[in-house]
Amino acid sequence: MKYDFNKTIDRKNTDCIKWDYLNAFFGKNDIHPMWVADMDFRTPPEILKHIEERAAHGVFGYTARSDQFYSSVIDWFKKRYNWTIEKEWIITTPGVVPALNLAMQEFTEPGDGVIIQSPVYFPFKDSIEANGRKLLDNALVLKNGRYRMNWQDLEKKAEFAKMILFCSPHNPVSRVWSNEELEHLGDICVKHDLMIFSDEIHADIIFKPNTHTPTAKISYALADRTISSFSTSKTFNLAGLQLSVNIIPSKELRERFSLTIERLHLNMSSIFGIVGTQAAYLYGEQWLDQLLPYLWQNYMTVKNYLTESIPEITVIQPDGTYLLWLDCRKLKLSDEELSAFFVQKAKLALTNGVMFGPGGSGFMRMNIGCPNQNIIEGLDRLKKAVKDDSPIVIDSAPCNSQNDC
Repeated sequence: MKYDFNKTIDRKNTDCIKWDYLNAFFGKNDIHPMWVADMDFRTPPEILKHIEERAAHGVFGYTARSDQFYSSVIDWFKKRYNWTIEKEWIITTPGVVPALNLAMQEFTEPGDGVIIQSPVYFPFKDSIEANGRKLLDNALVLKNGRYRMNWQDLEKKAEFAKMILFCSPHNPVSRVWSNEELEHLGDICVKHDLMIFSDEIHADIIFKPNTHTPTAKISYALADRTISSFSTSKTFNLAGLQLSVNIIPSKELRERFSLTIERLHLNMSSIFGIVGTQAAYLYGEQWLDQLLPYLWQNYMTVKNYLTESIPEITVIQPDGTYLLWLDCRKLKLSDEELSAFFVQKAKLALTNGVMFGPGGSGFMRMNIGCPNQNIIEGLDRLKKAVKDDSPIVIDSAPCNSQNDC
């Protein structure tokens, strides 16, 4: 079946954060949204069919996860990641960020050090601070247009940490980590007895020739200290169904994590989260295989347009994800001015890089999970704004805070 990713879906008036709440986050409604990390494509019809059939039944009582649910996860992980997992390893939660917070509360104590690698998905930092842990930032290094881990600094920070929050693939810099990098990370974590929470929500959005290797797959030693969190939410645009799949090979970690979930009565899952996730893993592969080259073409559209028409802004080449990291430092604007420039002049809603922590200054994150014509519209606005030499006014617009979007 051939899927049409060029079709525009009107998301307005659906209580969609990305389109309906622009004024609340940016102080304006007449701006073009390319921010929240969900896509503007309809969920694959094969998934919608199963959700609609379940909805048509009309009774939505307490629902268990069937053997077919677990086998769909197991089969997908084997085929897409070449990783053989067991049914017992699979623990569901209402999302990756809830799983991250549950893990932090169970396996660390207030005041314990927790490592992040900025610029990184902002709920990492927020969760550490909200839970009273000590943030240790092992900032990534940008060299020759590519981000790498700072091994020497990580070794130092690991001495004072209990856990690392690892983003793989990385949001927002779109790195897919190599096996060699994962092995080096694993050696440091084993040496310093660090636990790993590995956010792998973007694991299926990978551009060739890159391949995603789950962190816990690297070695038995690493598997024994890792909770890996996946979801169909990014891959198939199912974020609103609120279900993540956490893989925990260690029996000890799994039992403690499960008890925490049970204490909070979070062990039940949404009916539609179950149905949607199962259908995605069973029937979504053909759609995904057509989505990936379309997203790559969207990236190439951005890259070529910037090179030819807006050389003041460059884009870091992504290994994966549908999130682009734009380097706007040549505009020579403060971060407040940069935000105002995009909202006031370009009339674009992007995410300011400073939200992702140190290393994000001068950058903006752009979501390209949308029809190509939406990309062109955004770039046309940006080109016009760069040529506009009128002064930028810093106003008191609402803070660009997006919770865990």
